[in-house]
Amino acid sequence: MTTLRPLLLPVIASAIVLALGRTASAEVRVAGKVDAVHLEVHDASLHDVLAALQERFNLRYRTVDALEARMTGVFDGPLRRVVARLLNGHDYAMQVSADGLDILVLAAQSPSAAVVAVVTPANVARPPLTAAELKHYESGHLR
Repeated sequence: MTTLRPLLLPVIASAIVLALGRTASAEVRVAGKVDAVHLEVHDASLHDVLAALQERFNLRYRTVDALEARMTGVFDGPLRRVVARLLNGHDYAMQVSADGLDILVLAAQSPSAAVVAVVTPANVARPPLTAAELKHYESGHLR
């Protein structure tokens, strides 16, 4: 038993360093305004990223999922588009209003899930379709 004790101490110390190193490396940086967000994420959970956006902007989110998926990347654009990119792979609803952004995240999509509808605000004018886009649209594909 005494010969195992000197070997056990380095193993425990290594496990603690590895565990603390993983949590310490998570980083979320938010800059910009609502119409021009710059977001840098390094090994942070989706929950942490949305919480950082909530602190900086008038964004509110609710979820039934733990949102523990880890992510790394740089996201630029209007807040609603950045959030949509972050939530890619999740079922969610987003309400954009003059007061801010309200998001309801339901759950991660299953691999076989398909987009059923795409909602565009009524006040946004769509450009006319090109001939190739029209053919693609008429063949049953979403734009």
